[in-house]
Amino acid sequence: MIVSNRGPAQFERGPDGERTVQRGGGGLVTALSGLVAHRGALWIASAMTNEDVAVSREAGGRPVIQELDGVTYEVLLVESESEAYDSFYNVIANPILWFIQHYLWDLSNAPDIRREEADAWDYGYKTVNADIARAVLAAIADDAEPLVMFHDYHLYTCPALVRASRPDAVLHHFVHIPWSQPDSWRILPGRMREEIYRGLLANDIIGFHTTAYCRNFLHCCRELMELEVDYKRGAVQHSGRETWVRAYPLGIDAGRLDRAAESEEVREYEQEILRTAPTSRRTC
Repeated sequence: MIVSNRGPAQFERGPDGERTVQRGGGGLVTALSGLVAHRGALWIASAMTNEDVAVSREAGGRPVIQELDGVTYEVLLVESESEAYDSFYNVIANPILWFIQHYLWDLSNAPDIRREEADAWDYGYKTVNADIARAVLAAIADDAEPLVMFHDYHLYTCPALVRASRPDAVLHHFVHIPWSQPDSWRILPGRMREEIYRGLLANDIIGFHTTAYCRNFLHCCRELMELEVDYKRGAVQHSGRETWVRAYPLGIDAGRLDRAAESEEVREYEQEILRTAPTSRRTC
């Protein structure tokens, strides 16, 4: 089971009133499409657009089957209350968490975390994570050996909610953006920061793109959470459990890139570049 904020299919309503569907944007969908193409998986994601919500309601909370770019997806779209989703996405996830992890906030240039941000955390970020967690738990209710793969910075508190109800589940979380060093996380109130780390550590395995990001996460667990960390083994000891921290560099979908390179649109653009390039470079 794949769980993310953005799903592989995004629905819209065209100018003519007809429903349209396009592939979900972003690198996450690109990275995971190859996995789905080779091994079926239920993909649980937020209903991000009004038409996503309509599709979710029409399906009655059941998955929909959608084929895109030669890949067949089984998608379960989860609707959240609109104000909660706005706070989750536009107050916490993007302007705060994404900025922290890209070193765009620091102690000398920190956002104001006031009542609005605290409410956005409690009634936005955590609410959407709880909505997703309920969908996950319902989907794995009859699964004796569930494997759930969470993705990215939108769902940091979700794994703890799933773990509390299904201690037997195998939970994996892959973070698709950098993991910054401990000082960058000190801008968050301790309560928020602890809920993020406790949520992530509810997983059996946490994956990052690089070993440097793994080290940063381990540093954070030691310095910010005062947990026992084994750098050699890449493991964190906590609450009688152990979580592995691993580097899993994600490759691209080579087949999709080849198809794009061979498309008429790309060939026309290539010819335009060649026409405007200096003569000395045309033979390179």
